[in-house]
Amino acid sequence: MYAFAVMSLESEVRSHELLESAFEKHRHNIDVDKARLAYEAAKEEWDNVATVETVFRNNLESRHSVMPHITVHQALMYFQVHDLSVELAEVRGSVEPQGLCALLSCLLGPPELHDHLTAERDLVFAIAQRKLDMSEPVHVRMLQTVYQRLTGTRMDCPCYGSHWEHIGFQGTDPGTDLRGVGMLGLLQLLYLCNTPHLIPLARDIYRVSVDEQQNFPLAVMSLNMTRISLQALRHGELNRQCNHQQLVVQVVNQFYVAVFYHTLHIWTSQHKTIRDSGYVLKDVEFYCRGNVRAVLRDLQDQLASYTSTRSHDKPCIPGSFQDLLTQAKTEVFI
Repeated sequence: MYAFAVMSLESEVRSHELLESAFEKHRHNIDVDKARLAYEAAKEEWDNVATVETVFRNNLESRHSVMPHITVHQALMYFQVHDLSVELAEVRGSVEPQGLCALLSCLLGPPELHDHLTAERDLVFAIAQRKLDMSEPVHVRMLQTVYQRLTGTRMDCPCYGSHWEHIGFQGTDPGTDLRGVGMLGLLQLLYLCNTPHLIPLARDIYRVSVDEQQNFPLAVMSLNMTRISLQALRHGELNRQCNHQQLVVQVVNQFYVAVFYHTLHIWTSQHKTIRDSGYVLKDVEFYCRGNVRAVLRDLQDQLASYTSTRSHDKPCIPGSFQDLLTQAKTEVFI
């Protein structure tokens, strides 16, 4: 059985160090009042958001150039047709288990991923290798969409600046935090805050992230959820769900949100603070990777419990990876 790696052990350790240092910086630099003001400004927008609409206003906003929001569907199709050959070359297979470990893996380990799904799995790993490029319009659209969805603003913001700290990045350049999990981290954050049926959960996560006592850097926390999702995919722990749904990207995204919900539940029910983040993340990763079906079921139960005026809206879920790839060839992104 083969498991495909995104990063070497050394790069994984480096990724951990980057994320942990970001949490440490957050402990010292968090401006709760500023964050709470941003949350209050976003609240009305969150309560009414469902789909992206083009609105023409006879006020100051209409005289500014605003990038259209991008959906996860569009962003994924962009990566499908974009040249990721350099990143795909970095996707390496790990050493097969030997001896007793190999026997135990065959008997008790996860099933192998179906052959026709390996290309989609490798795409996930390649996206995680792709660096944020501010000269790439689609990358900027993804960032702008996330920022506007979380803060409620309808205006584009500069590519660099302290405003990124409002949504939990640690500094003026989001690319610094994204080094560990690449553009997959941004794609999954986009999935969380721009998928209609997930908006109530995203709103709850954002609310807690700016809480006076329990605040945490939302973007950095999200990148940790992405890291956990990548490790689960790498070690075959999502294979059963991928084979069942005949999808990889969608399963990885679902698991990412499920891990985030589990983290939020622990954080709020056990009154955790940023000082507990290291221990919480270790426990969350251990539990979620060992109980994939349970955490996915818990997420579905939570989503079902939300009452929303837009609950009848359904997310755009592709029928298959090949269908998306065919459509992507004629899609206009910019």
